[in-house]
Amino acid sequence: MNYDAVAVGKNDLAAGLSFLQDQAARAKFAWLSANLVRKSNLRPLFSASLIRRVGSLSVGIIGLTGHDGSMRFGENEDAVLLPWQEVLPDIVSDLAPRCDLLILLSNNVMNQNKEIAESFPDIHIIIQSTPRSGNSVPQLKNKSLIAQTGKQGKYLGWMLIDWQKSRTWGRAGATKELATKKHELDGINGRMSRIERREKKEDLPAHKSYQTLLASKDRLLSEIIFLENELHDLKESGQTPSTYENHFIALEVNLPDQPEVKKIVETTKLNVNQAGRSQADQSATSPARPELQLEKLAFTGWKRCATCHSPQTAFWENTAHASAYQSLTEQEQQFNLDCLPCHVTAEYKDIKISNDATVLLALPVQLQQVGCEVCHGPGKSHAASQDPADISRKPDTSICIRCHTSERDEEFYYDNDIERIACPASK
Repeated sequence: MNYDAVAVGKNDLAAGLSFLQDQAARAKFAWLSANLVRKSNLRPLFSASLIRRVGSLSVGIIGLTGHDGSMRFGENEDAVLLPWQEVLPDIVSDLAPRCDLLILLSNNVMNQNKEIAESFPDIHIIIQSTPRSGNSVPQLKNKSLIAQTGKQGKYLGWMLIDWQKSRTWGRAGATKELATKKHELDGINGRMSRIERREKKEDLPAHKSYQTLLASKDRLLSEIIFLENELHDLKESGQTPSTYENHFIALEVNLPDQPEVKKIVETTKLNVNQAGRSQADQSATSPARPELQLEKLAFTGWKRCATCHSPQTAFWENTAHASAYQSLTEQEQQFNLDCLPCHVTAEYKDIKISNDATVLLALPVQLQQVGCEVCHGPGKSHAASQDPADISRKPDTSICIRCHTSERDEEFYYDNDIERIACPASK
């Protein structure tokens, strides 16, 4: 596909650093990461950035690996992942004077990328690869355009950029949009005037239609002022803004796999699982891992729930949630850290067994499934008090869509699916 560069993502490290370095050595394109460095001397393990000549433009590209504090390297691996705040200032200050257009390939989440955009106005485009996000319509933050396509190759993102010497983003059709909004405002003002003629002034605050029109008028006035200021600034500066067109192209998902590629994918998945298995063997009996001892956890495991809720447990045992971990075992992916979080009992809203994802590789067997506590919350307090207030009765949408994302489960629909997995009512 003639890539100019790819950024090293956090999940790319799942099979170990040496495996990734071997892949990069054989690749025909550049692998970039400004913050994946050697622990011994803090020098990048991969190139931090590069400059490509595109027509008359010098385009700088920076790679940034996702950093949330959870990444752990083996004792024999000379590597550490630094936060972007430590590496970007020097790189951006070096590239900005030499590049007409500066692009950041970022594996960080949207909030972090927005913070980067606020901190570095010289970064013009941020292409992010947040693992759990789908297609993201480009949005302008400060002076950076942030965009992303969904993962797993289900979409291509196609962006045509008309980059100008102004090095600032504008929007095509602002004049036409301003005229349209002014026309819409005239219509709202006319409808409000008719209501004002019919109704008493003191009755208007309680008039629902009038208040709706008033809110729409305020919104339009704000948008009109924004557009007028934008057009005025452009006229005063004499600079033409840069513009873009963006499209997402859905790819056919039912095409047969290309045999050679399929073999590579299957071999890689097995290598990833084997790397996780090795980590699990090291962690399983470690006395330094108290988070692996069930009696010290907020999560009690489904068997504790079954002592009081046997009809509900019997129902749950016939659902796919009960065999979620077994399904990974059958595919030899039970040690794949990209899969495990959605196949075990280790997280409920903001409560996690640990921020160290490797803990999932050696969970007690009572937590090796999507158990009761994934939906209803940690049961330790409830088991002790038997107070219904210490447990959640019905999981809300946010619980389900942590795993049932559009990328993983295209047919998920909360209102229907919640009924399919709802336990029988307690007496």
